[in-house]
Amino acid sequence: MVVQVSEARMPGSVKGALVGAWLQGVANFFASSYYLTLVTDRLDHNQDVPHLGLARFALYMSLVASVVLLVSGVFARKRFDWVRITVLVVECMALPFALINVFVVGVPAAVIGLVLPALIAKTMLGAPARAWFHR
Repeated sequence: MVVQVSEARMPGSVKGALVGAWLQGVANFFASSYYLTLVTDRLDHNQDVPHLGLARFALYMSLVASVVLLVSGVFARKRFDWVRITVLVVECMALPFALINVFVVGVPAAVIGLVLPALIAKTMLGAPARAWFHR
């Protein structure tokens, strides 16, 4: 099946997925920055931080993923295929972490972190997204 995409208009589903990815990137950036500040503050006050290395690694990776999503959102209008692939990779990496947060850690609000990446990944795997980014 071949999907025809107008040269001037991004499909609504793709636009919605990119808005979701961008919002996810902004929220993740601020949350990661906040938690890094908390970790640093605890260390400055000689308080213990359980699994410090793992915590810092996860927070820095979260910051990197946030920046990658934001940069991808900026270049999406240019229709570079790497944008779709990059968003897919970040969202597919976010899914296992959301599963851990929901089912292992027991954070009910993490369901949003499970549903949003799944919807974005589903959209980016769809024919309209492939047609839009494959110019």
